[in-house]
Amino acid sequence: MTEEVLREEEISLLSLGNTLLKNRWRILRWAGVGAVVAALSVISSPALFQASTSFVPQGNDGRSGLAGLAGQLGVTLPASNPALSPDFYVSLLRSRELLGHIVRDTVLVREMGNRRIALLDLFVIAPGVANRRQELGAKLLATLVSATADKKTGTVLVEVRTRWPSVSLHLVTALIGGVNEYNQRTRQTQAMAERKFLDGRLATAGADLRASEDRMEHFLQTNKQFSTSAQLSFENERLKRNLILQQQVFTSLTQAYEDARIREVRDTPAITMVESPSVRTEPEPRGRLKRVMLGFVLGGLVGVLLTFMNRAAANIRKEQNAEGELFLATLSEIKLELLGAFSRRNRQRGS
Repeated sequence: MTEEVLREEEISLLSLGNTLLKNRWRILRWAGVGAVVAALSVISSPALFQASTSFVPQGNDGRSGLAGLAGQLGVTLPASNPALSPDFYVSLLRSRELLGHIVRDTVLVREMGNRRIALLDLFVIAPGVANRRQELGAKLLATLVSATADKKTGTVLVEVRTRWPSVSLHLVTALIGGVNEYNQRTRQTQAMAERKFLDGRLATAGADLRASEDRMEHFLQTNKQFSTSAQLSFENERLKRNLILQQQVFTSLTQAYEDARIREVRDTPAITMVESPSVRTEPEPRGRLKRVMLGFVLGGLVGVLLTFMNRAAANIRKEQNAEGELFLATLSEIKLELLGAFSRRNRQRGS
């Protein structure tokens, strides 16, 4: 029984190989068609020029006034801000708000005779409602921007690919400018809120300090010989400790207030550039050989599939299988419908 099964498998394999050899030219023709289609797709796709830059996010710009004051009072605040992580900047670089602001800009395209043109027009965004055009432009720009973060070094790499080297460089530079603007606006807004809080707290601390000074002054004026009394000496030490504490709180709040005022107007970047924006002079490789080979293989597989389908159809006709004949007739009807629809579409285009 085993020998018969092996013999049948050997015959089927030989039959399979014989079918492939007989239809080798058909398979090669389909493989050639796949390679030609892949080559045409490579030729029709435009060359892309890549511009890139990389930076490292800085940590918090020193401990804020509130953090310093909290440290003096024995309270520990987190030293790092999760919003400044490399992953945050990766998301920011592809955010709709940042890209939507950039896509509304114009760019000087050197490859088009130093012509200044709006990015929405350059990307051929269909005319319509301004907000809708900007949304479509931001989505298209997101496909051109690539941002990745290196977990080990904390470096953020930004790459942009377009058909024009000058446009790629402009977009990379604009992205870095948008990141700096976001950082500056965020830090200044946070510092403004902190300064307003400290302003009110400083006024209260100043009033408490003046009241403590007045109590100490009044005590010294009414008790000039307090050292001879244990109770008066204790009261003097209590007032002195309270005065020193109020002085320390007032001094810390004053330092925090001045620090917040400085950070409110600070415009230094919050990122450190590792590589300045630059663009490659040569276009990116389009993988011509790989795509042609892939088209050749896929075309050959289509040829093999069609060969086996023809063989199956021939066997069905030979065996006069009613269900098989019905299946083939249905396939023929579908084929005629598809060809008819294709012909009608071509006539409509021609008219």
